[in-house]
Amino acid sequence: METAETKTLVGLMAFARDDTKLGKIKGYLGDDTTGEFLVVGRFLARDLVIPFGVVEIRDDRVVVPRSSSFIDCAPTVNAKGAISAEDATRLEEFYRVSSG
Repeated sequence: METAETKTLVGLMAFARDDTKLGKIKGYLGDDTTGEFLVVGRFLARDLVIPFGVVEIRDDRVVVPRSSSFIDCAPTVNAKGAISAEDATRLEEFYRVSSG
């Protein structure tokens, strides 16, 4: 799902709340049924998929208001193509984001 807001985030750096650099926003996943997710590309590590509803946009930075050690434990999901409803639910529960 592409919205004007997610489109403007592609290319920005993402940081954890402890100011640890997570990587660069490289895209987004989701649709009307699963919700919206940002894909953060990381050098030499798996991409992160983070629910859009949990991030905070501060100037030219995207901040995930969780510690980097917490984020490193996030469920692994396929960051290419579509996100399944099951993966969307797992990520929302992990980050404690309510749908809607």
